[in-house]
Amino acid sequence: MNHQHNALGSPCLSHLRRQQVSPIHCGSLISLNLCLQMLIMGAGAFQVQGPHKPMVAMLGGDAELPCFLLPPQNIKNMDIRWTRFLPSQVVHLYEDGRDKPEEAMEEYFKRTTLVENVMHKGIVVLRILTIQPSDNGQYHCVIQNGFFYSDTMIELKVAAIGSHPQLLVEVTKFGQLRLKCKSEGWFPQPKVQWTDSEGGEIPAETEIHTQDKGGLFHVTTSLLLRETSQKNLTCSIWNPELDQKKKEQLSIAVAEPDSKIPIIMGVALALLVLLNCIITGLCFKYKRKLRIYQVTRNYT
Repeated sequence: MNHQHNALGSPCLSHLRRQQVSPIHCGSLISLNLCLQMLIMGAGAFQVQGPHKPMVAMLGGDAELPCFLLPPQNIKNMDIRWTRFLPSQVVHLYEDGRDKPEEAMEEYFKRTTLVENVMHKGIVVLRILTIQPSDNGQYHCVIQNGFFYSDTMIELKVAAIGSHPQLLVEVTKFGQLRLKCKSEGWFPQPKVQWTDSEGGEIPAETEIHTQDKGGLFHVTTSLLLRETSQKNLTCSIWNPELDQKKKEQLSIAVAEPDSKIPIIMGVALALLVLLNCIITGLCFKYKRKLRIYQVTRNYT
């Protein structure tokens, strides 16, 4: 949104004040429009405009926020004020033909400059050095020439790409596998997604986001593996502002029963039964011979 103001002391406005307010007719509207145009043209008025889309800056780098005058005019002798949410939150002040860094907020002290080689074209470019998460948000560019001023709002989006995802595998007390995916150093809050080998999304068991003292986001998400089949699982984490993604894949193979095991166990069991029968038979035969020997000895 643009705002523009001017001192009101024209004979044309005095003429309008003398006109009856009601009823309003077409002639009055035309007269009002012509007078306003004369006021703006006579004062050398302008509009301040900026980019329609938000500006994106990488964390730790520099950001450039542009605004410009329509129609173009040399602005070196005008006053330029960059502020945040309130007019008192000064980011950069250019007044009386020079910068006044002492007027800026503490967090922007000696962190901002104006690009001077485009000011004669009616272009103002604010350069913010060493971008921090707190720099994210709206900025107001205000340009004043005498009694007339105009302003516009520009949005800055700070972005940071975090660390490569780290995958951990845990075994629950019920014997299930739980996968954990961790990453840190993102801004703004990242998006997280688990997918299978075919790209299908798998709902996460948990997803926890925390923010450190520097404003960066850390994320931990977990997935409980319920199916006992081979899987290729991917944990993806991406920055929604930059649409840049980091991912890590893990192949999990859960052993399935071997079809040869029952056969081997059956053969072993059969051999065990056969051995038991042989031993039993030998014992029975030995006991029989022992009885016969004892009976024969008793009769002799």
